[in-house]
Amino acid sequence: MLLPQLVARAVGIADQTVRDPEELLAEFLAQRQLLLVVDNCEHLVPAVSRLVVGLLRAAPGLRVMATSRESLQVVGEHLYPVEPLAMPAAVAPLRAAAATGSPAVALFIDRATAVNGEFALNDDNAAVVAAVCRQVDGLPLAIELAAARLRTLSLTQLAERLADRFGLLTTGNRAALARHQTLRAAVQWSFELCSKHEQLLWMRAAVFAGSFDLPAAEAVCGGDGLPAGAVLATLGRLVDKSVMLAGAGAGADVDGRRYRLLDTLAEYGRERLCDPATAHHRYGVDEPMLRRRHRDFYLELAERFHADWFGPRQVAWSRRMRAELDNLRAALGYCLNAGDARVGVRLAGALHYLWYGCGEAREGRLWLERVLAADPHPSRERIRALAARARIALLQGEHETAADLAGAGLEQARRFDEPLYVAEALTMLGIGALYRGDQAAAPLLEQAVAHAAAVDPVHPQVAYAKVLLALVFLIRGDPQRAGELLADCRAICHAHGDRWYLGLVLFNSALQALALPDLGQAERYARESLELRRDLRDTHGAGSGLEILAWIAALKRQHARAARLLGAANAHWRSIGGSILSAGPLVRRDETAAAARGALGEAAFDAEVRRGGELTTDEAIAYALGGEPAAPERQAEHGDKGPRLTRREEQVAALLAEGLSNRQIAQRLVLSQRTVESHVENILTKLGFTSRTQVAAWHVHRGNRPE
Repeated sequence: MLLPQLVARAVGIADQTVRDPEELLAEFLAQRQLLLVVDNCEHLVPAVSRLVVGLLRAAPGLRVMATSRESLQVVGEHLYPVEPLAMPAAVAPLRAAAATGSPAVALFIDRATAVNGEFALNDDNAAVVAAVCRQVDGLPLAIELAAARLRTLSLTQLAERLADRFGLLTTGNRAALARHQTLRAAVQWSFELCSKHEQLLWMRAAVFAGSFDLPAAEAVCGGDGLPAGAVLATLGRLVDKSVMLAGAGAGADVDGRRYRLLDTLAEYGRERLCDPATAHHRYGVDEPMLRRRHRDFYLELAERFHADWFGPRQVAWSRRMRAELDNLRAALGYCLNAGDARVGVRLAGALHYLWYGCGEAREGRLWLERVLAADPHPSRERIRALAARARIALLQGEHETAADLAGAGLEQARRFDEPLYVAEALTMLGIGALYRGDQAAAPLLEQAVAHAAAVDPVHPQVAYAKVLLALVFLIRGDPQRAGELLADCRAICHAHGDRWYLGLVLFNSALQALALPDLGQAERYARESLELRRDLRDTHGAGSGLEILAWIAALKRQHARAARLLGAANAHWRSIGGSILSAGPLVRRDETAAAARGALGEAAFDAEVRRGGELTTDEAIAYALGGEPAAPERQAEHGDKGPRLTRREEQVAALLAEGLSNRQIAQRLVLSQRTVESHVENILTKLGFTSRTQVAAWHVHRGNRPE
């Protein structure tokens, strides 16, 4: 079901529309020369076959390499059997120099020296190493698992145990020497060398999808024979034995580590978990119980994410939840398959901001539709899920669908006395009216503000309704009233330490500044909006930010810059399925293109648009944020006050004055280190300085003493 979407993500398409994903993928690949690698697809052969056939027909420059235990059986397929690693011939004596020419021995040496720094291949042990490689048929995973045992066994003991193990597994069944059975033998041998705690954790961790962190392992795998306090140490031992992989990555916990079982080892763990013969050391914990623990852990995580989203931890939450996508999918799938649809409704609704704010709208739509259909009965849980589904419908341009969902949500919110969700539904209905040009938009949004403010005057829902009400006044030609509403929204966001919604508010603030007109203020708002939304990987925010900065550049007669930003914005919109900036009095796309084309000429305009279109989204954002206006324009904007830094640059300058490093500033402001480096470069450029010390002195000279 998610195969086309996952392939699209891998090739760089962040599509959030309702278009058919296979059609969009084929269109994207049609003009490209590309090798698509589909790895370990034996469990999806029919789906992969259908997708590959369609893509090859549409994209003549496409080549596909698939690894699988069985062929795809499509026209034009060429089979390349992957043989085990070549091993030395069984000759005596075998010299070390001759053995190292074997890929199997080379791999064994590499892994052995990694776990045992004293190990070295020599003429005395070369024959034994070669024998070990032959005993595992030259299979890379089996060689790695065997080499890892050198931490606790001598090379001779390793060879003896491998010989005994394979003899046991193949007795009476010569077919057991087949490649899969040999791999199973190596994995089983590794499993049985583990301690009881290690075996329990191996089996239980097999319920995770993808990687997981320590809190998840303790909650899901701990207890019942494996104390929660022993999980960390046990994880460490499994990492040492090359059973578990560990590393830092997006979404890593406070220790900076996430853990993962290789697919083959996870499959073996699940088999042992379900095998009646191992019931004596499962301590009564079976797979269904672990699946429920897994679901409950990720449900609780999703609820914390939803409750804590509107605040200063949004960047961390965004990274964490994207890192947990595989596990969230598994939990949602369990809810549907186990008949817990109501829990699925609650979980999918709690992931509202992952779907809507972190670039996962298409997948959110899929899960919300499935859980809402599986549990169609009115409930409090359903209200939040309906609101999330309505927002995604609006994001994808389905205004009638959004209105129907908002209407259903409004009825249930009133029935269950949920005033904030009454405000949410009224806001959705107000947006729909705004898109239709209906005069009912303002009254609906004013009602939404009143309902939310009655609960809490600075509740995020107040800001959400007010920012849309500000758009109504902008369209009516009243930028002053719009500015008052947007100022309220910015104050609410700052009060909560919010970044994501502030990015949207600042974008609309830039629109309001353009209406005044105040190009300098508009550019400052637009830049800060784009920066905030970049850190959260907000795909729609990135496109909006690039485009409005193109409009501003054209108004400032920076036409080459405007054309390049238009090209970058257009390319970005194509990569996610289309622009959310619909035509209307506030959209300046056509005017910007016409002005730039007229100033540059057709050829130069097209060349700049093409250059912009060749940029990646990250490169385009860096260009949009890093390019400085010409000196006369800077002087006009700054007047006699000297160079003006953005609010974020002022914060960075203040921390530079405290003597903090880029890394420390990034931690203090919850930014990436690369973002901080970009800010420092911009500050130096604006101020005409060459060192951080000069920035600190300038900051203090202005009367700002470091804290």
